[in-house]
Formats: sequence, C-alpha cells, structure tokens
Amino acid sequence: MRFSHRRTIAVLAVLMCVAVASSRAAEGNAAAPADGLLAGDGLLESFSLSSDRGPVRIESTSLEFEYRTGQLTYRGDVKVSQADLTLSSDVLSVTLDMKTTGKPREIVAQGNVRIVNGERVATGGRAVFDQDTQTITLSEAAVLRDGPNEVAGDKVVVYLDEQRSVVEGGNDRVRAVLFPSGASTAAPESAGADE
Repeated sequence: MRFSHRRTIAVLAVLMCVAVASSRAAEGNAAAPADGLLAGDGLLESFSLSSDRGPVRIESTSLEFEYRTGQLTYRGDVKVSQADLTLSSDVLSVTLDMKTTGKPREIVAQGNVRIVNGERVATGGRAVFDQDTQTITLSEAAVLRDGPNEVAGDKVVVYLDEQRSVVEGGNDRVRAVLFPSGASTAAPESAGADE
C-alpha cells in the first residue's frame, strides 16, 4: 500500500513539474513558424503533461523508488504519453524534493531521448528538466525539428523564466535550416547531416 501511494505522489509530482515549466514558458509568447524551434512556443517549452489533456501513461520494463532519497527511476524502453505528446528514453529518473514540497526537483531522461508533439520532434542523448534553475537542457547531439525547420547542436538550453534558448555546438558548429512562412520546403538540407 505504501508503494502505490508513493508511486502515485511521484507520478503526480512529475506531471506538476512539467506542467509548471510549460505554463511559465507559454505566458505571452507568440512566434513566427520558422521561430517555433527556439522561440517561446518551441517544442521543449511546450512539453506539458497537464491534467486538462487527459490521462498520462507511463510504461517501462521496471520502476524503482528509493524512499530515503526520493529518487524514482523508470528503466527499459520508457514511454510517457498524453494526448499527442510522447517522451521516450532508455531511463527516466525523477528526484523529488523530500525535505520541503515533495515535488520534483529534477527530471532526467537518458539514452535515445525523443520528445514528439505533432510535427515537432526533439532528439538527443539526455534531457534534463531542472525545477530549481527553471531550465530544460537537451544534450548529446541535440536536434530540434518543427516540420521542415531544424536546429542541431551538441546542447540546447531553454531558460524558461527568461523565455530564451541557447544552442551550443560543442566541438562542432551549430547548424540550422529554417524556412520562412510560405517558403518552399523542397529538398531541405538536414541540419543534423554530417558534412
């Protein structure tokens, strides 16, 4: 009984953290279609599992909850979905703030990370949602796609409170292919393609 109660709290805490992050990002933002990858309505900022979108489904091979540390770990082909939003990864870890609120302090998706919302897709090796700093970081060959538009770099950091994003190239250069509204999307050169 204690496990199911703790599990329910942990799942709700994950949802609350993501919903708060996305609602802060969505306040007063409007961007042109080509700016949707990194602007205020971009994929990472719109990542929300809020209660008004229906049930949240989480599947994995295993789930471990460390009561003393407040660490929840889903392992093995992890899939989180709600309406048309999905997040998949090899491992999903949630660290709860056990000393004060019991809400998530940090959510980390590792290994083959893929976030999909309609035509918007974000991929990378690791994604970190940090409640304390109000940041979302997608790293390890991060690629953001919104229809034909694409931005790629080693790391993308979204500063939710500041409503800004930074793409870092690491050892390589940042690559972008952006189509203005109404521009032809014939034969786009992929930003993530090797040169």
